[in-house]
Amino acid sequence: MENDENLLILASTRSTIVSLDMVRLGKAGLDEHRQSVLNRVSKQYSWAIFGKETLKMIDLAYLTAKTGDEFAILSGKRDDILFHGDKLNCDFEKVTELKEMLIMHKYEIFGHSHPGEPIPVASLDDKRVLRTLNQKTSRLISGMTGMCVVFDASF
Repeated sequence: MENDENLLILASTRSTIVSLDMVRLGKAGLDEHRQSVLNRVSKQYSWAIFGKETLKMIDLAYLTAKTGDEFAILSGKRDDILFHGDKLNCDFEKVTELKEMLIMHKYEIFGHSHPGEPIPVASLDDKRVLRTLNQKTSRLISGMTGMCVVFDASF
């Protein structure tokens, strides 16, 4: 659930784009919540457990704008995991514990970010991962525009 103070704010997609640009260019920082989240996963291939639904897809866009890296939210029954990938992908093969939790269906890939696409497009690898995990859909967000799409495993 969003903070009550944020429930009555109308904003254009353009304001999100401007805000992400400012973060990407180093002219603005992250808000307190996003900076504290980034502090917990400051290095590539690091990960941390968060309370259920503490992380939002838009958070990934801002973290990506700040670092240029991909991030993923893994959703479990009781909590969520934030994974810090690299400039090109979120490679779960490099983190055995996360890979095993995904294969055992303890977590699913709620969504991830792409740094360099204004309109996010799921790659063949993105779709292949869903197929491998027997997961029907996931989300993808642009670190440039904040545009978010749902994609499936179909090629």
